[in-house]
Amino acid sequence: MRPLVDIANQVHILEKKAEKDKLSGNTYSRPLQRIRQALLELGISYHSPDGEPYSETRTDVEASVTGDLTDNLVITQVIKPIVTYNGQIIQTGIVIVESL
Repeated sequence: MRPLVDIANQVHILEKKAEKDKLSGNTYSRPLQRIRQALLELGISYHSPDGEPYSETRTDVEASVTGDLTDNLVITQVIKPIVTYNGQIIQTGIVIVESL
């Protein structure tokens, strides 16, 4: 199972880099979507919780909180996505959280 999680992590990194570099179109998105679909067929899916609210009761991510405030916490950066196998979490996400 570990190799499939590693593949999901690498695809997530490539998607983030393509988005950051504003690479769009079929050049990158189509092959990445095919890899994502192949992982889904094997029961593996991943989710990037970027922009989602954060609270200390969340069990699907491990967070590093930046800043002093603890109100209105939002996930601002995803280091590793949440990876599931047939709906069960096999890797918790690793995220950075900030107060907005």
